[in-house]
Amino acid sequence: MLKVNFLCFVLILFFQLSYAQFKIKSISPTVDQQDSFNIQIIKTLGEFLETQNPKFWLESDFKRFKSPYYEIIGIEIGKLGDKFYQPSLMEIIPTDEEDKRIVKLAFIGYSPDTKSNLVKAIYNVIAVKNGDKIFFSKYIDYATRNWKIKNEDNITYYISINKNYNLKEAEAQKKDINMLSKFFDTKRFPIFYYSTVSPEEVFKLKGFDYHPMMFADKSGGFAEDYNIVISGNNSEYYTHEIVHLYTSKLFPKINPFFDEGIATYFGGSGKFDYQWQKGKLKKFLTENPDFDAFEHLDVYERLYFEKETPIPYLVSAVLCEMIISKFGKEKLFSVFKNGNSVEECIKTFNLNKNNINFELRKFLKV
Repeated sequence: MLKVNFLCFVLILFFQLSYAQFKIKSISPTVDQQDSFNIQIIKTLGEFLETQNPKFWLESDFKRFKSPYYEIIGIEIGKLGDKFYQPSLMEIIPTDEEDKRIVKLAFIGYSPDTKSNLVKAIYNVIAVKNGDKIFFSKYIDYATRNWKIKNEDNITYYISINKNYNLKEAEAQKKDINMLSKFFDTKRFPIFYYSTVSPEEVFKLKGFDYHPMMFADKSGGFAEDYNIVISGNNSEYYTHEIVHLYTSKLFPKINPFFDEGIATYFGGSGKFDYQWQKGKLKKFLTENPDFDAFEHLDVYERLYFEKETPIPYLVSAVLCEMIISKFGKEKLFSVFKNGNSVEECIKTFNLNKNNINFELRKFLKV
């Protein structure tokens, strides 16, 4: 009877691991699959990757991050198919805590044309053992475990070990927050600001060892749900992204074109403020008299002037300034609230494809 039960246990375990490994395209031989903790991780990871069910994540993560694994939702989609990039388990790495391990995943696709593997991303999560179950958690707390923490009014700064804290920039940020709260007619709220030295470090903070956007820009960052800013500008000042925290709260339907425009109006873009960037836009329009702004209202278009000025961002920022000066901020807020297309929004301000270029150049005196 004992032998039968043991055989059943082995068969069940084999089925579970095979089932998990079916979701996990491959497992590196460096992963110890005899380790009981690792066995649990592999099984749970396979189930999570198959279902993306939040029950496999720490409940506390959802209270802080809303969608803690949004970075890998849809990551398998590629030009060669919706399931092109499949997850491979690279490593399970012990930490200083017995109940936690780092799980390193690579999302890899195979191209039959080139007969080569293509890596889309390498991503880390933390596996936590709680009782007899495994739960996953975002990598950010582990990545920042040795960072300094500074509190400035409503801002909690997490300072990278690769940089020095700049109090002068933090003071400037406080002033801008007071200004934004007055402009948007709302109270200040807690802000959690992760200050890093580069976009590369930003992506590492988010869990990526590799992501194609890690090296695309020299500056940048993200505004995240639940009042989080992750800055890659080597600075404690990032008003552009903080504006996004306000707009996401007050105008959840805001069109991305205007969302980036109002953020650029108050916070500039990259390392340069709005007035500097507006000067570059004037120069661009002077050098390109046939440029049609109406054909470039996609804020995600990577159209840059002299490598530092994102033209769609600046067009939107100038339109925001123009609208505020002519109609007042409440009229602009009404457009932020309705979530309409850019074309429908600008009709509210008597703008269309026939006159937008004339009005834009007239306002800028180009």
